[in-house]
Amino acid sequence: MTGGSQHPSPLHPYSRTVRRALGTVPHYRERYAATGALPPLTRAEAHERRHLLMPLGEAPPARRAPGRPAAERTAELYEALRLAGHRTRGLDVYEVARALRDPVRAHGSTWRVLLAADAPVDPYAEPGARPGSAPEGPALVIGDPGTPGRPDQVRVARIGLADAAGSAPPGGSLWYEPWLGCLGAVPPSCGELHLNTRRVHARLLGGATVLTLLRRRRPTLVHARPEGAERFRPGRCPEHGAPIVRRTS
Repeated sequence: MTGGSQHPSPLHPYSRTVRRALGTVPHYRERYAATGALPPLTRAEAHERRHLLMPLGEAPPARRAPGRPAAERTAELYEALRLAGHRTRGLDVYEVARALRDPVRAHGSTWRVLLAADAPVDPYAEPGARPGSAPEGPALVIGDPGTPGRPDQVRVARIGLADAAGSAPPGGSLWYEPWLGCLGAVPPSCGELHLNTRRVHARLLGGATVLTLLRRRRPTLVHARPEGAERFRPGRCPEHGAPIVRRTS
């Protein structure tokens, strides 16, 4: 007597994302038809072809800039902070940005924006009125290395691959690329650049590490190659056994 019916194993999230991209995104359908492959996507190309990176039927009106839901952005940042070993519950979390966003209450914290020094200033604002200014009390502040803060505030550095190619990123920092978002973090115990595997898949393509964002749909980003990616290779953390990207030299 034979056993029960066999079911095919589910596709890896990376494979599902690539299939969805080929089926619904004009940019990837065009590339695959021309070459039979999906070559790396650079930041400049992503900016120029942003409208073609939207899934068919999901592109916003031409006058509306594509955006990400606040809950998705907050969850991505929260997961990266946990990976980096930071506790957020009970603290206000401030992220340095060039534009204001409405505060979001989630994961036991309020998530706010701290305006960057080079952020545009409203010419009609009253003198001294600057929403998104620095917090007064205990808080967690996320920004580029050297972001100022009070002694009772936790400062979390954001680093990109181009920065990490020059020197080892500090433990507790977040892996952040401006056009891709928060991709992972550096746990203090190992110092390795960990991926947030719920949202990011890394592979080697054309001699450089490329990234596929598993949940991003506006735009869909497959085989994105951040600056500095040619200096890194996917690997496994010797301490945690989790996916990382590691500098080659």
